[in-house]
Amino acid sequence: MIKLFLLHKSRYSYQSVQRMVQSIDTRGVVIYNRNGQAVIAQADLFLNISHSGEWVVIGVGKERIGIDIQRYKGKSRDFIEYVTGEAEMSLPLFSKIWSIKECFVKWLGTGWVGIEPNEIYIDFNLQKVYSKTESAYFITTEIFESYIVCVCSELSSILKERIIFE
Repeated sequence: MIKLFLLHKSRYSYQSVQRMVQSIDTRGVVIYNRNGQAVIAQADLFLNISHSGEWVVIGVGKERIGIDIQRYKGKSRDFIEYVTGEAEMSLPLFSKIWSIKECFVKWLGTGWVGIEPNEIYIDFNLQKVYSKTESAYFITTEIFESYIVCVCSELSSILKERIIFE
């Protein structure tokens, strides 16, 4: 079970996240760990938050999840090549690849510490993303014609899901 919430950044606050968590499990308390990552204490739930442009996506699930939202925006040719190995590609495709990789490192819980974008591989046919030591499944959707949202989970059952916001 993964619940996703979409908020305009003007409505995002600690209290709004706390309300979302408690709508799923009233025991859940949002705290911040030593890495500054929001986590849920006192309930068997996982939390992940991402923001880009005007929007914030909050994911709450019973399994470890990664969430990412990316607004389509231009990047330098060097950065595109660093992330994808390709010198040129469409903005929506690059944003999707970057979002999947961001989502994966958030799912790992490490962020970009100890891993480079070119060490993360994507199999679009299987909807699987992996590094040398870990793998996860992903789903994506476009919203507002200029954003991509990605969700990662170790459970293949996510492939049967659609991204729907509460």
